[in-house]
Amino acid sequence: MVTGRGTVLFAAALVARSLAAQLPAADAAFSRGDYAAARAGYDRVLAADSSNERALYRLAILDSWDGKLARSLARFGKLRRIDPRDPDIMVAHAQVLAWAGRTGASEALYDSVLARFPDRADAQAGRARTIAWSGDLDRAEELWRKALDRHPDAPELLIGLAQTLYWKGQPGLAEAYTARARALAPDDRTARDLERAVRAALRPEIATSVDGAHDSDHNDFVAQEATVSGSLGSDLRGTLRAGWRRATDPAGDGSSYGAGGHLIAALGHGAVLRAGLGVRRVQPDVGTAATPLTAELGVGLRPARYTAVSLGYSRTPFDETAGLMRQDLVIDAVDMSFDVSPGPGWSLSGGGGGAWFSDANRRYSAVGALLGRVVKGLQIGPYGRVMGYRAPRPGEYFTPVRFSVIEGRGVYRWQRNRWGVRADGGVGSQQVQGFGQPPAPHQTEWHVGVTLSRGWGANNEIALVGAITNSAAAATTAGAVSESFRYSTLGVRFRQGW
Repeated sequence: MVTGRGTVLFAAALVARSLAAQLPAADAAFSRGDYAAARAGYDRVLAADSSNERALYRLAILDSWDGKLARSLARFGKLRRIDPRDPDIMVAHAQVLAWAGRTGASEALYDSVLARFPDRADAQAGRARTIAWSGDLDRAEELWRKALDRHPDAPELLIGLAQTLYWKGQPGLAEAYTARARALAPDDRTARDLERAVRAALRPEIATSVDGAHDSDHNDFVAQEATVSGSLGSDLRGTLRAGWRRATDPAGDGSSYGAGGHLIAALGHGAVLRAGLGVRRVQPDVGTAATPLTAELGVGLRPARYTAVSLGYSRTPFDETAGLMRQDLVIDAVDMSFDVSPGPGWSLSGGGGGAWFSDANRRYSAVGALLGRVVKGLQIGPYGRVMGYRAPRPGEYFTPVRFSVIEGRGVYRWQRNRWGVRADGGVGSQQVQGFGQPPAPHQTEWHVGVTLSRGWGANNEIALVGAITNSAAAATTAGAVSESFRYSTLGVRFRQGW
């Protein structure tokens, strides 16, 4: 007769035998890259022993690779309660904290590991990478260099320093570290991809675009612009450009053409300066031709890992249509914009600014959008815009005292084997108010756009771009915008490195 204690011992022996068979099988599946089988095996181990460290650790890793960061962190929390001082668990936990955007907690955990194991290369790399992601690129560079003093041939450290230099706008310096990393780890995918990106940033590049547009007020144009870009040093890149435009409307036609250039310089601390000058000739069919100077000046900042802010000034002729060419207008504009990605699949963008016209008119504008992922490749969210002019310009160009639109917007992206598709569309409500008039009734606003692209090499690409909308924001003709208004564009983009 089997006693109660004997039954317990017999069951424990069966569980131990089962674990002894299942855990090695799961580990073998993990090692050969069969992660579905590995996950199933580790799940069976946990079903029998919920505190099995090996199964918890591997499942936490698999969850992080699958983007299930909250579940991964929950497993790491349990692991840390079971074994709070295991350095391997602490390093992996810190890495997932950084991926989840919790850079402060990640850095503190890396510091805890390094306090006990100051020569541990993966902890040194993780701390430097986390600080770089938080936006402090100068401090991250210092940490990468100190770590390389201890481990001069560690590929992960060489790659990290090269990435940080590349993000700082110093591809020339990044190239040497990337080459060393590739020599030490020729099969490392990150090093290979970084090498391509650095080479693309350093080599000269030519690009051209051809665009055409038509609206229901019978304004048409076709335009082409070409650029040549190249590196002028470790932290300086220059671009030359030339372009022309031909526009027609029911009253006649006009053309404009010009050339110019700009420089982009890395300032440190994640800041980039952009400055350029040019000239453009505007020749309407009626009236005197003009040759205004063009200019641009801007600063871009990356204050955090997934945050970008820019502030810029531009001076350009207002020459989109033949009618505008006859007005001989030049616009000085100041704009601010920001882009934030608070989490995977989420993006928040916005901006605003003012413009001063050579006819003493002024314009203000503001825009904001929030997009969130609903399924793979698809983001949806609200979009809003408002703009207005200081004074009316009847018979010259579209100058509402206030124009506003709010819409629901969707963006879909698909990429496979160098082919890409981006489709965006939105439906909402727009309202226009003229000077001395009450606000017009709300109108349904919509737009649809599609981009089909094919890439090759590091950053070479050709793309076909098309869009159609009834938004009053696209109008240039003076007067009210009717419900039947349409504006459509079609263009081709081409980019090729030498």
